[in-house]
Order: sequence, then C-alpha cells, then structure tokens
Amino acid sequence: MPIDKAERRYHVKDSFVKLQKIQVQTPLQKQAIGNMRRRSVRIACRPPRQLVTDSTDESSDSEAHVQSKKRRLLGAWARARGQPRNVSPKAGCSPESDPQNQTPYSSLKSRTRAACPEKALITVKVPSDSDSESHSSEDDGSLGPGGLSAYELKRLKNIQQNKAFFSFLNIQETTDALRAFSRKSKPQTQGLKRERPQQAPVSAVATRKSLRLQRLDSVEAPVPERQDFEEEKTLNQSGPIEMVPVNLGANGRLPQSFLDCWNEPYKCANVTQKVNLNWYKSSLIGMTLQEDQVAKVVKNRIFSVAVHPCTSTVLVAAGDKWGHVGLWDVNSDYGDDGVYLFEPHSRPVCCMYFSASHPAHLLTLSRDGTIRCADVNKAVFDDVYQREEGLSCFDFLSKDGSTLIAGGCNGNVMVVDRRAQSMSHEMLTELDIMVIRTVHVHPVDNNYFVVAGKGNVCIYDARCLKPKGSRCVASLQGHTKTVNSAFFSPLSGNRVLTTCMDDQLRVYDSTRFCSDVPLLASIRHNNNTGRWLTKFRAVWNPTLEDCFVVGSMAQPRQIEMFHESGSLLHTFRGDCLGSVCSINAFHPNRSVLVAGNSSGRLHVFMG
Repeated sequence: MPIDKAERRYHVKDSFVKLQKIQVQTPLQKQAIGNMRRRSVRIACRPPRQLVTDSTDESSDSEAHVQSKKRRLLGAWARARGQPRNVSPKAGCSPESDPQNQTPYSSLKSRTRAACPEKALITVKVPSDSDSESHSSEDDGSLGPGGLSAYELKRLKNIQQNKAFFSFLNIQETTDALRAFSRKSKPQTQGLKRERPQQAPVSAVATRKSLRLQRLDSVEAPVPERQDFEEEKTLNQSGPIEMVPVNLGANGRLPQSFLDCWNEPYKCANVTQKVNLNWYKSSLIGMTLQEDQVAKVVKNRIFSVAVHPCTSTVLVAAGDKWGHVGLWDVNSDYGDDGVYLFEPHSRPVCCMYFSASHPAHLLTLSRDGTIRCADVNKAVFDDVYQREEGLSCFDFLSKDGSTLIAGGCNGNVMVVDRRAQSMSHEMLTELDIMVIRTVHVHPVDNNYFVVAGKGNVCIYDARCLKPKGSRCVASLQGHTKTVNSAFFSPLSGNRVLTTCMDDQLRVYDSTRFCSDVPLLASIRHNNNTGRWLTKFRAVWNPTLEDCFVVGSMAQPRQIEMFHESGSLLHTFRGDCLGSVCSINAFHPNRSVLVAGNSSGRLHVFMG
C-alpha cells in the first residue's frame, strides 16, 4: 500500500497533547507509536507532583535524588506539551496564550477539567524537630503548664464540656423529681377494705392405688359415690331482711346522724327551663374531685346509682353485680369511712330510686326477680314485688310512689301496686320489644312512659295496655342496634334522650306523640364499653331541661356534659379519676355529680 494512502491524522482530545502527522510504515512502528501516545496522554493529564522537603533534615544524597526525580517529571511533562525541555512549568502554563498559539488558555482549562478532574497535590512533609519534640512529650508523660500533661489537659476539657451539656439538659433535676414522685406513698382507698382470703388447711391426700396393687377383685371393690362440687345457687329470701351492715359485724348498727339525714324532708329546688349557658359553664368548672371524695362503696361492678335529696350532707347509694347495696355518707367517718354495705339481693341490682314522697325509702330492683324497699325507720328491706323471671328496670307510675311500672328481661311490662299485700302485679302485658333495658315515666303526664330495648324505642299509654297486642302511641326511629336507655327531659318531657350501641346519642322532640317522632340531634359518641364495663346511660340534669351527662372511653378518663344541640359543654376530670365511670347521677337540687365505675368505687364531684 502506498505510504500516502496510509497517512492518517490523529486528533487527541486532551488539551495538553497535539500530535503531528505520523506516517505509518510498518505495523510494528504503528504499535510503538500507539504506546507512546497513550503514555504521553497519561502523563499530560497528571500535573507534576510537588515535593515539600526540609533541607535542614535531609542528607546530600537524598536531596540529589529528589532533584533528579523532579527534573525527570518536569521533562516528561514538557515533552507532553510539545515544548523544549528547558521551559519551566510556570512559563508553559502562562494564561496569556498557548505555546503552540492554537487554543486560548481559558478553553484549554475548561476542557481539561471536563476531560480529567484535578488531583490534589501530593505533599511529603518530613517532621521537624519541634513536632518530634511535641509528640515525644505526650508519649513520655512530660508535664505541661499547671503540672499536667497534654493528655490530662484534654481529658479535663472533655469533662467540662460534658458537664455543661448535661446541665443544659437538666437531667439531674428530672431525676430528682422522678425519685421524689416514686417515694410518695399511694393514697389509701376509702370505703370498704379489701378482704384477704383465708387459706384452708391443706389435708394429707392418700396416694391412689390400683385394684391390682391393693390385691382386690374388681367385682368386690365398692363404687365411690359421685360428689357434686357445683355451688348451689342462692335462692331469693322471701319476707323482710334485717337492715344490718355486713361490713360492721353482727352487732353493727347505723348511727343516729345517718338516720336523721335519711329522714330529712325533700326540698324542691328552684329550677328553670332555660339558663345562661356561659354562667352554667362557669359553675361546672367549680365542681372538682378531691381525694376524700372517692370511696369503694360495693365489692363488685356498679350497675345503678342514686343520690338522696337531703341538703345537709351528700348521701349516695350504689348497687353492684352480686346483689349488694352500699350506702355512703360522704361527710362521715363512721364505720368504713361512712360506707355501709347490705345484701338484700342475689343478682345484679339494675335500678334504684329514692322515693320523692318518702325520702326514707330506697327502692331497689334486681335481676333475681325482686323489688325491695329499704326503710331505715324500720331497719328492714321489705318485699314489694317478686316473680320467677328476672327484672331489668322500674319507675314510679304515680307521684306518691305507690304504683310502679317494671320491665322484665323477657319483654314484659308489669304494673305493681305497693299498697297490695299480695306482692304481685296488677297487670302484665307483652310488648314487641324483646329485651327491655329501661322504663321511664313522663314527668308531667304520668300516663305515658317510654320503653327502650333491643333496637326499638316506643312510647306507650298506661291506660291502653292490654295483656297482648298493646300498641305504642309513638315510635322513635333510627336506631340500628340495642338501645341502652331512653329518658324524658326532667321538667317538661318535651325531649327524649337515647343511648344506643351504634355509637350515637340522640335527642328527639316529644312535644306531640306521633308514629314517627322527629329527631333533633344525633351526637357521635363511643358507647362500646365491652364485656367488663357497665353500659353507658346518658342522663339529664334534673335541674335543667337541655343538658345531660354521659360516661366516656376517652383518655385521660373523663365524664362529658352535652347540650341538647350536640355541643360539648364541659368535661369532668381529676387526678383521682382514673377509670371509666359508666353510671352517673346528679343531686336533685345541688351541684353534685356522682359517678360509679366497674370496681365498686364512687366519685363525687362537688361545687
């Protein structure tokens, strides 16, 4: 091949290398030229290494070696640039112009950075005498200023910095506060004291042996009698039960001061249907809960609460899961901090009321099928009504309290006259509601009463009741699950408040009875208390027409006060309130709220 056809021009992108035309004659020469080109490119892209040395510490041989190496590097760099060997790098890198006068220095600089990034200069620093002395002083432990070594001085500085940092965090103060809080003794629980179960003496059990080891024939062996270990259910005791507190012993009696408060005549409070909400909110803020206003009144879960109408003291009653009735005089220290416990029933006490006409009478209803009247003057629990099926609720059908209307667990409603000696009902009717939760009588017209049960809330007329097929005069629609309670407003009865398991509190307009009572407000509220808590029951304030209270599942534990429009007026809280209070009741004519939880404790908020 002719040489002119094999002539080629190589353009290298590097800014420091510009190769001329090379005539390739043989493949061997071509390979050699390629190797030279690649090496020149690598050297051109790498700036010369500067060696910083200390002439005072080097020998003549080492200095000559370093200088010769520097000359070789500078010569290679100059050859890559295409300059004479005696050109210095400073003159060759002058920014005025390129030695070949082909490309400006600025463009060469930008292209060089893009092609190969700059590398840090390699510096070789030989330690001087001063540095060696400082290092040796740290190692050999020589003393510095103040008689301390450099290591000790640095350690003290770190300690001071750590102290300043921890003082900024206030860790010591927080630790002291937590220790002081942990050392505080827990407040002693008022009311009933916890009973420690007595351990029965352990008897020696004989070792079981087979008939073969006893050398007995299976035919001759006696058959052991079957033992029934099931506890017999306590039956309802008929007739009056002596009113003796079980927590005071066999000789315990109620004090005279307690009996005087129980017999105090009822005083009607000045109530109005409309009040200033701002003033009422300020009065609710003043109702607080103190440590001495919490007491264990009954042994088990509270199912019902009632407040005595006396004004000289605060007297409350509670019924629990296993038929106990506890009375608590809040301002008394007699007995167990003013608590007196009785056992008139054997099943949950679902409902209780103080009689408005006879304040000394407390009527209690239980699922064991009995209604009893506690009379402190006679010191007995008298029988009022008794049946085999369980009872769930009752209310006074007459203002003097002589006639009652009770609801059964099987959907029956009974009208009971206390003046009759037969202790039976005057009339029994079967309603369409499967399970009756509450029965409440209209406060103005006693002929009407509202019944809440499993999915239905209806208003009936007591004058139109029949043994079967009684029709309601009004129906409250919209409930999708079981309704726990339904109550008329306390003054006029123009509102009906319901608590449903579909997490809603509803207020209906009951000014006139019709087939479909209009709904005024629906409030979203968590009513899923579960299995171990008593179901929520929203109740009206007896001194107001448009405010009601209900328990809450929210944290921190609280009791909520709502307006009939659905607005939240106030939340009752306190350091002593640490549990869910499902059952609540107001004092008839004082700013007192009583709340009961599932462990048998009552909380009294007083203004």
